[in-house]
Amino acid sequence: EVAGLAEIVIFSIIFFAIGAAGIIGNFLVVYAIVCDRKMRASVTNLLITNLALADLIIMVFGIPEIIQFMMNRGWILESLLCKANRFILVVSLYASVMTLVSICIERYVGIVHPIKAHILCSRVRIALVVAFIWPLSIAAGTPTLLFNEMEEGGTGSKARITFSVKLCHIRFPSKPFHYFLVFKYLEFILFYVLPLIIQIMLYAKVSRQLFTRSEKLRRIPHSDNKLSFFFFVFCCFRERASDALLARKGVVKMLMMSVVVYFLSYSPQHVLLVYRTFKQNDFHDMWTLNVFVSVIAYMNSAANPILYSIFSQNFRTNFRNVLC
Repeated sequence: EVAGLAEIVIFSIIFFAIGAAGIIGNFLVVYAIVCDRKMRASVTNLLITNLALADLIIMVFGIPEIIQFMMNRGWILESLLCKANRFILVVSLYASVMTLVSICIERYVGIVHPIKAHILCSRVRIALVVAFIWPLSIAAGTPTLLFNEMEEGGTGSKARITFSVKLCHIRFPSKPFHYFLVFKYLEFILFYVLPLIIQIMLYAKVSRQLFTRSEKLRRIPHSDNKLSFFFFVFCCFRERASDALLARKGVVKMLMMSVVVYFLSYSPQHVLLVYRTFKQNDFHDMWTLNVFVSVIAYMNSAANPILYSIFSQNFRTNFRNVLC
């Protein structure tokens, strides 16, 4: 399938808009947290900073990946860049997934087990988690570094043009398609299915806990003695507890939406993987589908700053301060 000019122009405009929004947005997230002492003090924001950095790298190094689909000519850069670019992209994607899971676990401990949170989710421990995520991501991405290569293809002469093909992909030495499927399905389980199950389970428990606390606050009886000192103290306590609960609910909603967007964005890629398991197609046989799936996945890394702006007053204020 060779794309028409209209399709290329439309997808290019969409891609440019997503790329610009993602790079600027994730940079603003990092800048807003780093420059605000109050936001910097939050361990959740430490993890959000790591997520934004991973997404920023994905946005930048995803550009050559999208361009190769847009031009429908395969890999257009050097062989070394094929290996290096794909490795950096994969490592950042793994780091992004592990950071999402870490944020979920931190929120679960902080809300469901608040007494343990000061020990289990201290700033030092969360910093160690962030420091551990990247080496683990590099280790998981090692097969990409070792086996990703640029393969010289033949020429294509479909539809209106003739072109030479260079593909940048993982190619194992023996039984390439068999090992490719093993690798991809292992990646699918470890970085898609397992994180999804963990986050669904933990966020369900967090939501139930927050709902239970809301109900308990509502059931606290009101006093008629409005001159009582104890009533005054009680009202202050109740108001502060209610505000804290609303703030936590807002953060959890924001993080849950981030998880939903991630898994919706990468679901088409995994559906395409299953499809290719049963029907092996040439790189150029599904141009529109390849571009659509890539742009949807790319969109995920641009979505988080928008979600932070919608759900967090602190982020909105800091974004406004930076931009104005």
